[in-house]
Amino acid sequence: MTSRTPTSGPLRAMARGVRANWMAIAIAVVLIAAVVFLVPSFFQPSNLLNVGRQSAIVGVIAIGMTFVILTGGIDLSVGSILALSGVTMAMLVNDGWVIGSAMLVALVVGLVAGIVNGIGVALLHIQPFIMTLATMVGIAGIALRVTSGGPQQFDNSAEVFRIIGSGNLFGIPGPFIVFVIVAIAGILVLRYLTFGRFLYAIGGSQEAARLSGVRTSRTLIVAYAVSGLTAGLAGIMTASRIGTGDPTAGSLANLDAITAVVIGGTSLMGGTGGAVGTVFGALLLAVLSNVMNLIGISPFDQQIVKGAVIIIAVLLAAGATRRRFRGRRADNGSTSGASTMPDPKRVELGTPPQGSERTN
Repeated sequence: MTSRTPTSGPLRAMARGVRANWMAIAIAVVLIAAVVFLVPSFFQPSNLLNVGRQSAIVGVIAIGMTFVILTGGIDLSVGSILALSGVTMAMLVNDGWVIGSAMLVALVVGLVAGIVNGIGVALLHIQPFIMTLATMVGIAGIALRVTSGGPQQFDNSAEVFRIIGSGNLFGIPGPFIVFVIVAIAGILVLRYLTFGRFLYAIGGSQEAARLSGVRTSRTLIVAYAVSGLTAGLAGIMTASRIGTGDPTAGSLANLDAITAVVIGGTSLMGGTGGAVGTVFGALLLAVLSNVMNLIGISPFDQQIVKGAVIIIAVLLAAGATRRRFRGRRADNGSTSGASTMPDPKRVELGTPPQGSERTN
């Protein structure tokens, strides 16, 4: 019998967490080292609060995107959904709707758009890239049509708009509080609910998940619905912040959200990752943008840097995925009767599930 210290379990869990989020941790270490030497003013409390505010909108979208990418899919339409939800709320407020009702309708718009994506992927068997590319273009067209191509200004002086837009609550940026709430909900769903377990199973192998009794179609539709809902919420936050429903807003939101998810350690092939890493990824993107602004890098050059970060993140994630799959094949060769249903707690902490290898 081997002896086991009381702290061995937490230490192993911490080690798995470090392995799962090594990419975000490595980038954070490099950024912090650069910031200490280049921009000491970064650590001023007012600037740190600004970083939290900057991370909120991308972070909210990225949490919903995590649900989709865990299944091996992608959602390119979140930027267009953000724009349509924002202009919907602005137009309803201008028409005299109660603020709460206008916000609810904007959320429903995002939810319905996500459900349409899910139906196309799950029931019509359209590739996620093609389906969400089509809805991205179509929803952007709808946003331009209903606004005649112009921004819709509205009165955003109400307290709820101030809090979720540009204001503070208890000294903390309101948008960041919304991000934290959405992130906690996403973490709990993925780690403790059966639905989260099903997402990991589908990402490991959709056919194996179906044979294991997972209702794959319904699960996929709900995953895309969550992505649409979070994009709708981000649209409300964006419109509240600037007091305008802009039909062209969110043009790069999909790329930023995907980058945050990938930097956070979620594999684009699905089945591996989690919302915890996505939170770190969104924060790191906000830190990167903030540092470049403080240094004085032009917005055009910032896009070049972000593009390089995306390429590096994808390459590192692909290498990590290949190592995981080699480890799974080795484990499957020496272990019989393993379950095909991955454990989201173990996956998010960095331990590859047994028997969830993708089939071609």
